Amino acid sequence: LSGIFTIENVQFHGCGSVPADSLEQVRETLLGENLATVSCGEARARLVSFPEVQDAVFKRRPPKRLDCYLLKREPVALLVAGNPREVDREGVILPRRAGKGDVDLPVITGIDQKTIGKERGRKSIARALEVLALFKELGFSPSKQLSEVHVSGDEIELVWMGTGTLIRLGRDGYPGRVRKLRTVFGTLNDREHFPQLIDLRFDRQVVIR
Repeated sequence: LSGIFTIENVQFHGCGSVPADSLEQVRETLLGENLATVSCGEARARLVSFPEVQDAVFKRRPPKRLDCYLLKREPVALLVAGNPREVDREGVILPRRAGKGDVDLPVITGIDQKTIGKERGRKSIARALEVLALFKELGFSPSKQLSEVHVSGDEIELVWMGTGTLIRLGRDGYPGRVRKLRTVFGTLNDREHFPQLIDLRFDRQVVIR
């Protein structure tokens, strides 16, 4: 009876950028195993080691089939540090083979290419992504309104889409400053006037010029 549930077919779904030969290696480790008792932990670990794969979920299809659904990481910004690379919301840099080539993504600049993969670079990317996440949370549309997030040392500067307005956020307190920015832009939208500079680095004032 044990042969009835022997895995003869492993199907992968989604995330087609993962190299076929790598999927075949994972498939080989699963073929011939018992469908009811097989442990997929090692196979999942190998699959999520690919930068573009966020998760891998296995489903048993009795009597002899195992399906694997690959959840792909989605880019939220284009990191320009040397060759432009897409990055997801967790700061994972996606391989070129998995990129969408989405020109509408906001751009992250100012990060030295030499720091990518090091603690300093990871922290800079994380701060830029924190600001992008706040924009989305507070009702802005980063891909439509924000053209650039510039990391200048410990400070963050933004460039507003369409108007080219430079927005200085400073080095901390981003939630409060993005809320302040939303209020300021609501007023500017009503007046149909956009300045060259909005400086939000000061706790009790907003500098506009």
